[in-house]
Order: sequence, then structure tokens, then C-alpha cells
Amino acid sequence: MDFYDFEKLAKEIVLDNLKNVEAAAAVAAAAEIVKKIAVTAVTGTGERQDPHVSVSSACRGIMSGMMLLEKDLPATATAVLQQMSAVAAETHQDPAECMTWAMEGMAAVCRLSSATIQDAVRNAIDEKFMGAGEVFDGLLRTSGA
Repeated sequence: MDFYDFEKLAKEIVLDNLKNVEAAAAVAAAAEIVKKIAVTAVTGTGERQDPHVSVSSACRGIMSGMMLLEKDLPATATAVLQQMSAVAAETHQDPAECMTWAMEGMAAVCRLSSATIQDAVRNAIDEKFMGAGEVFDGLLRTSGA
């Protein structure tokens, strides 16, 4: 089975298109990009690639690009998660699973940042999605392990 590298695609799109974009607009654009990539990835790969892999890698790529551009990671994380219900609806996936897959991808990137950024992302997620900060924290501890 081939692996479709949606992480690289998402990262390149962010780096190519959001470099000189104002912070709030960049966050909104990143969330829209991840939605388009995730929906296309899941529907386009069908049985060839697990939706978990597609969604997680697209979110990992978005967060990687935003981190490299030194954009607002907590705001990006919550904006991405807000798109997961639409991704789930359009791809016939479980919304809770899509959120977990997204957080898994984001945690892998946040693990490379400072503890301050990790805490800020966790807190932002928990503020917008009650209880999800704890899930993110667990994923953060186990990512890359």
C-alpha cells in the first residue's frame, strides 16, 4: 500500500501561502487549508489509506508550517479542531475520532516546541473544547515515544 504524504503537502502550502499573512488571517487560512486537505485526503484515498493517518498527517503539516513561520500555535490548534466536525461530516467519520487524530498530529509538532507553547496550546484547546486539553496532554506525552 502506498502512503500519501499529506503532512508535506500541508506544510508546503502553509509555507508558500501564509508567510506574509497577518496572524489572525493566517490562522483562519490554515484551518481552512487543513479542512480541504483532510476531506480530499480521506475521500480521495478511500480504502488505500486509513483516515486516521490522513487527518493526523494533514494536521501535523499545518502545525509544522505555522511553527516554522512563528505563527500563533494555540490559535491554530483551536481553529483546526473547530474544522474537525466539518471534516467528519463530509467524510462520514466519527467527530470525536477526527478531533483525536488532529490532536495527535498537532501534539507531534508541539512536542518540539517549548513547555510554554505546549501549555498554551493545551490551555487553548481545553478552553474551547472542555476536556480535550487532557486528551491533548496525554498525546503530547506519548507522541514520538
